[in-house]
Amino acid sequence: MQNVSHVKPFISVLIIIFTLFSLVFFKMEVRRLGYAMLKEVQEYKKQKDLHRLKIIKYAELTSPERLRSIAKSKLTLSDAELGQIIQISGEKIALKQ
Repeated sequence: MQNVSHVKPFISVLIIIFTLFSLVFFKMEVRRLGYAMLKEVQEYKKQKDLHRLKIIKYAELTSPERLRSIAKSKLTLSDAELGQIIQISGEKIALKQ
């Protein structure tokens, strides 16, 4: 019985020390996860901005005015005149302008 009474204070001190170390560890983990989340949010915003810029670039590249100017300058095409029939050979469709 005497041995148990000598061990009880030692066990309680170990429990207190373990609890304090656990608190410190969990605080460090929370801070580490906060930094990791901040980094991921920054990367998400960067990718979102990059995606938005690519959408804008795509809209500029496929604008009707740009396509028309390329067709006229590089492909030597001209605008369809009134009453002209436009044939699309892939699907055998003829459209009257």
